[in-house]
Amino acid sequence: MPSIPQTFSISDFLTWNRQKQLDLQPQFQRGAIWTTQAQSFLIDTILRELPIPAIYIRTRIDAMTQSSIREVVDGQQRLRAIISFAAGKLKLNNRSGDFSGLLYNDLTQEQKDSFLSYNLSTVQLINATDSDVLEVFARLNSYSVKVTPAELRHAKYDDPIKWAIWNTTRENGRLWDEFHVVSIRESVRLKNTTLIAELYMASMEGLGDGGEEKVNSFYRRNQDKSDGVLSLISLDVQENIDRVLFYFGDDFKNTTFFDAPNFLILVCAIAFLEGKLQPSLVTAEVNDRSGAGIDLVKGSNILPLLADAVENNDTSVSDRK
Repeated sequence: MPSIPQTFSISDFLTWNRQKQLDLQPQFQRGAIWTTQAQSFLIDTILRELPIPAIYIRTRIDAMTQSSIREVVDGQQRLRAIISFAAGKLKLNNRSGDFSGLLYNDLTQEQKDSFLSYNLSTVQLINATDSDVLEVFARLNSYSVKVTPAELRHAKYDDPIKWAIWNTTRENGRLWDEFHVVSIRESVRLKNTTLIAELYMASMEGLGDGGEEKVNSFYRRNQDKSDGVLSLISLDVQENIDRVLFYFGDDFKNTTFFDAPNFLILVCAIAFLEGKLQPSLVTAEVNDRSGAGIDLVKGSNILPLLADAVENNDTSVSDRK
């Protein structure tokens, strides 16, 4: 059974679909199950020329009629979204930035050309039997890596709370690329979304216990929060992050305070002292949090000493203040 990795443009798939040479739902496939939000996110990814997973098709070649039928083995939901958008039946939602609210015909000619010429990585299984197809996927899955809690959460939820946290994570690439608050390797597994989720938790509910189970519960509790409410929370979270980076970014880039747990505490501490963080069980005993007494410039000079002391287990740092 030959398996041939190739690339085909979106235009190729649209042509096959029009010519009835593309079978989106062979007997082993489910029907359409993606939400509109998931479809919109895929089209946004394509329009930004970012990669998407490979498509697997079984190509049945009929030598007598000199024609081919391509059955979609894996990638049906992606292709349905692409075909729906190209037909003008899918409008991009408000999480697509500058593409929000657009239909295919609203794109510029350059954007349409880019969309149609976007290459889809495709593996063709030539004249494969059902048994062949099952073996291919058994082999693929034998090398799969267990998903992280963050990856599972991202796949499970499709609510405004998920997309608010995702967008804040994406907009703060500097934290992962430059400061390595969460490593690139862990960010690929979406562990950076856990840190951002904990900042949302602190902003909305006060500083408390974190961890993946707490984050899961937070997602469940806030599934019904509206985009409008979450956009205000997003602004608060972003302002708190920006404030810490402004005062402490350059000095703390390679210190313990830019490890994820300590960075979280640093952001929350500044927000709490400025009166921008709700009290919680952890902070209830702190009475004086008046912003009037805060000198962040002085703090930016002192905290590097503290960071150095922590890393060197030096308990005499108070003598050097």
